[in-house]
Amino acid sequence: MSDRLSNKYGTVLFVFCGGGCKAVIQAVAAAELVKAGFCPTHIVSSSAGSCNALGFVENPGVIGAAKTIRVWEEYITSPEAIYEVHPFLREKLARLLGVVPQVTQGWGPSVSMLHDIRRAIKFLPLVISFCVRMPFRVAGRTVSFVFRLMDAFASPHKSFRRLVQAPEIQETFDEMDKYFEFKRMKAFLDPFPLLARLGEQIDLQKVLTSPIVWHIITERYEDGATVVFSNKDPDLAMDGSEDMRSQKAKHDLFFKRIRASMALYPLFEMVEMDGHRYLDADLANPLPVDEAFSFGCDTVFILLNVPRKSVRVEPSPLRDLLEFNDLLRLNERYIHYRVKEAQVKAKEMGVNLFVIRPEDIPPGLGLLEIDSKVIEFVKNHERKRMKVYLANLDAHNLRFAPPIR
Repeated sequence: MSDRLSNKYGTVLFVFCGGGCKAVIQAVAAAELVKAGFCPTHIVSSSAGSCNALGFVENPGVIGAAKTIRVWEEYITSPEAIYEVHPFLREKLARLLGVVPQVTQGWGPSVSMLHDIRRAIKFLPLVISFCVRMPFRVAGRTVSFVFRLMDAFASPHKSFRRLVQAPEIQETFDEMDKYFEFKRMKAFLDPFPLLARLGEQIDLQKVLTSPIVWHIITERYEDGATVVFSNKDPDLAMDGSEDMRSQKAKHDLFFKRIRASMALYPLFEMVEMDGHRYLDADLANPLPVDEAFSFGCDTVFILLNVPRKSVRVEPSPLRDLLEFNDLLRLNERYIHYRVKEAQVKAKEMGVNLFVIRPEDIPPGLGLLEIDSKVIEFVKNHERKRMKVYLANLDAHNLRFAPPIR
């Protein structure tokens, strides 16, 4: 950072929030900040934000920023580059499909039509039970769930995790588990392709010795507590006396903590460490305000992947029900309250606060949806937008802006 920026903005912290493939927007915006001279001393990240943070921490400055975008361009270019179907789910699907007699293909998989018909008849009561009983039970509990969501967001401090633990939701899970054995299933998807690419491209030794302090946000499943790991944790420190095996053990432990931050359960499997299970904290804590202001930095840049929209803050049961097809609405309302909290803290503590978020999400970009054309569009659009943003940066400082309503 130049002396002029250092004198004016002091130490800088980036907050990389989650959002799946939408985090490519965040990566481009953060790269433009670094080009403008804002090199962070601290990074706080969760979920897909941790994927972005790797490059910025490994090589501080424009080199790391460019590498982060290059990872998107070359390796995160399709859903297939991110995940595979989890082996357990593949097994269940294979068993389900194997029950149906393949009468259009000769004598069927068992080479006995009679045997296939007998298996199908055995399977029929299960289908009837699922089709007749389940919709009514799920519908009733879904209504309870919807109104519980509305009540919860009347108070911005309640988390999604408490809602998932609601009796109505647990009963629904138990009902579905009779048919699909969800409790045995660790996840729907396996993020091996993405993790393998990150492991190949990132030098963890450079990440651990980086001058940037990286705070990795996870959630402990057993009690819902937010847990913060760091590349500067004492159990990861190396004094040069370690052999190759000890170094690898510490690298593996650190990569496990990174994986925990990206474990969007139930899509991806939770990570077990020290007798606890850890998962992506982004659902319960999508904007870690308390953590962002706890490290004593003078300037905080929060990079969100939730688009800037007009949010109706106060709950309205009937309108909320009609608008339930907008999956982002509840999250937008929660983010709105968290940004308000961040602004209050910034004013109280004298910290410069900037919240950078997209105006809209382009078609073809979602949680697990992306392709190379979208990446190119995002690069061009975000660079132009950030150029305008940085040209009048002080106007966006929430520390001096009127309170958010």
